Amino acid sequence: MALKLILIQKMKKLTIIILCLSLYSSSLLAKNFKYGKISKEEMELQTCPYEKDAVAVFLYDSRVTDISYSNIKYYYHVRIKILKEEGLKYATIKLPFYRKDGIENITSVKAHTINFDKNGKKEITDLSRDAIYTVDANENYGEVRFSLPNVKVGSIIEYKYTNNSTFFSYLDTWYFQSDIPVLYSVLHVNMPESLKYNLIMFGDQLSAKYGNISSKEWVLENMPSIKKESFINNYLDYVEQIRFQLSGYYTRDKSSIGGSLIYKDSMTTWKDLAKEYLEKIHFLERRGFARKQLENLLDGSENNWEKIEKIYDFVKDRVKWDEKYRLFPKKSPQKVLEEKIASDSEINYLLVLLLREAGINCNPALARTNNRGLIQKDYPLLSQFNHVMAEVELYNKKFFLDATSAYRPYDLLAEKDLNYQAYVLDKTKPQWVVIKPYSKNSQSLYLNYDFSDLSKPVCNMKVQETGYYAANSRQKISEDGIENWVKRIIDPERYSVDYDSIQIQNANALDKALLISGKMDMDIDWEDDSDISYFSPFPEKIIQNPFVAETRQYRIDYNYKRANSIHIKIQLPENYTFEDYPKSKTVKLPYDSGKFELMTQLSGNILQIRTTFKLNNTSFPKEYYSNLKELYVQMNKMLRSQIVIKKTTNLSINE
Repeated sequence: MALKLILIQKMKKLTIIILCLSLYSSSLLAKNFKYGKISKEEMELQTCPYEKDAVAVFLYDSRVTDISYSNIKYYYHVRIKILKEEGLKYATIKLPFYRKDGIENITSVKAHTINFDKNGKKEITDLSRDAIYTVDANENYGEVRFSLPNVKVGSIIEYKYTNNSTFFSYLDTWYFQSDIPVLYSVLHVNMPESLKYNLIMFGDQLSAKYGNISSKEWVLENMPSIKKESFINNYLDYVEQIRFQLSGYYTRDKSSIGGSLIYKDSMTTWKDLAKEYLEKIHFLERRGFARKQLENLLDGSENNWEKIEKIYDFVKDRVKWDEKYRLFPKKSPQKVLEEKIASDSEINYLLVLLLREAGINCNPALARTNNRGLIQKDYPLLSQFNHVMAEVELYNKKFFLDATSAYRPYDLLAEKDLNYQAYVLDKTKPQWVVIKPYSKNSQSLYLNYDFSDLSKPVCNMKVQETGYYAANSRQKISEDGIENWVKRIIDPERYSVDYDSIQIQNANALDKALLISGKMDMDIDWEDDSDISYFSPFPEKIIQNPFVAETRQYRIDYNYKRANSIHIKIQLPENYTFEDYPKSKTVKLPYDSGKFELMTQLSGNILQIRTTFKLNNTSFPKEYYSNLKELYVQMNKMLRSQIVIKKTTNLSINE
């Protein structure tokens, strides 16, 4: 199956209406797509009319949702045509379902492949029931899997199945788009009058077509595919989609004569959610254990900032993150320290526990990592969150801590944490607090080229990094080694790095800039029979343009402000001069949101070049794309500039 991409961008429009529908025994879909009945147009289709490069296309993608008093049945019907060899992968189907506690299961799977002979006669190959199997994808989800038989370019694959669910709080989200084009997508919902759901629509087309109209069927046609783009956290909030949340239901009042109908509101509030969640957490009650840990950790001379840093360093260094996000800690504080490996909630709850005992105003905070999309504050649902952080309030300053990495100082969150806001679980006043990214993120590359001896040209390199650059490099060097780290910057075919000369400063001093320096020999062929030579001073590996597409579908997520600079110094022998070199130039984004600047200074046979690239925004709307693209184009053009070096004399004197 072409699994629907869980993909994101800034929501253009969001419409909320109350959905209350009568129960229908069967669905009345807007178009009559019968299983196995293929139209002449579908048979003859060879390319998607509006995406010529598509490798496959959804001819039809539908779901009928039937809600009864005992369960929910989702009836799916999918029809895909394979257009190119690369599209054959869409014949391998994975149907996910929530298997924990038996809440969901998949039944009534039926599938076949339809081919056509040279006369246009239909040839059907049915999927054998033996080819369908179920696996446990993880601790919560299972998958029904199968591969369609006899699939080739031009085949139409079709399948149907039913997802049976007992979870009424919210219905499965319906996405009208996928990673391949969708010619026809339809959602139909049947429900009893006793249930009321909030319906939330995302996307321009849904809002334009349906607005605030109450309906039980929604149809969109000729939907474009979701394209992969650089600098995007998650595509989910940009896809045309409909979500449902149970808002309330009618029930009989057993205390009244005749049992009159009463309405019960099932929508909780954020404050109630915080209260219910905290009642299940007992981790923070272990104050005696925390006090004992602090006796060995603090000597009483520390101010509050020093306490925070010491406690943070203790937790991050003693406990390794198991790379699992969990909202509820399973281990006790003692077990966490004994086993030295834990989930994010266990690590950060330990941090909260110790900070509180040290007298710091600290609370747990529910968060959603940015790769899962934005939090919708209209949805007071715990299921929106997948992460726990610690929030500190000190001297009227609020900030978050996340001790899941040994490579980040206390004031540097994980990049995935940067999702605009988190819900702080203060018992007296739970509240939303803005997540502020670390602002001092810089990388400076220094390259000192010494051509004094043309037979042995050398380059002294130095890299200085702060913030996220330093944290990422510390982790890369620790996990992959310094050689692999250097190869990310320096082309080994052009430079011969003397790894014995590499020095790393402040590798473990996370509050200081990371400094890496070393010496490199260069493989440069100076042409003895020519008076002119050409030299490219900027390493090719740093010249990249992530924005090559003509248009952009989603906003651009940088997550944090950043500054990059390159400092070049070139020294020539006395009988050589600089004939040509790049001249100073500045390219700016509107509203002081970023710039690239190149400055040169020539003094005799020494040329110095400095470039600065700055982005002052953490994200940009898609309407800004053409400006960013042009900035990168101009920047890369300057970084590819060559220096022309001229030999001033060919005379030789014999005595």
